[in-house]
Amino acid sequence: MSDNIGTAVDEIVSDRLQLDADAFDDETSFEEDLDAESLDIVELAEAVEATLGVHIPDDDLAELGTVGAFKEYVENHTE
Repeated sequence: MSDNIGTAVDEIVSDRLQLDADAFDDETSFEEDLDAESLDIVELAEAVEATLGVHIPDDDLAELGTVGAFKEYVENHTE
């Protein structure tokens, strides 16, 4: 995974969920560990699209339960 993209996604997660960067890692579950609701996750996807130009369809978004899965998806869909 590109360090730049991983760092950008970490910054988006930290900013949108109002967390310190050391409060989560790639294994962290959005819902179980961070108590993120579906709207929070949609807002993360919108921020990724605005910042990195990667659109995450709702069907795909539902499958991205951890920070690491989210980052991997973004990396794999970055041009």
